[in-house]
Amino acid sequence: MDKYKANKILDVYGRPGFKCGNTMVSFARQNNSSIAEIEKLNDEQLESEWKALSFINHIYGQVSLNELQRIDLLELEMSCRDSFKSKKAKLSNWFKNELEKFEGNDENI
Repeated sequence: MDKYKANKILDVYGRPGFKCGNTMVSFARQNNSSIAEIEKLNDEQLESEWKALSFINHIYGQVSLNELQRIDLLELEMSCRDSFKSKKAKLSNWFKNELEKFEGNDENI
């Protein structure tokens, strides 16, 4: 993973949170250990986690700042792996198809 870009992702999201009594509640909790964890994922795990988080946050719309930050880190790792260069169109099609399926069910909600 490009460490410079990964640290920029961590910096851009900042450390939003608030103090509740003696406890600090944080909205974005990705950090350097998260970067190392993502780098250790195999391609299948990386794709699976990206799909799950992308569906919940981008398609379903249950947005979590923490998960959006993680998606950015996952996508950065995917862009650095040669094995994902050929999967880019496949993943884009998956996202488009899932979005269309979800939007097609709007009348049933």
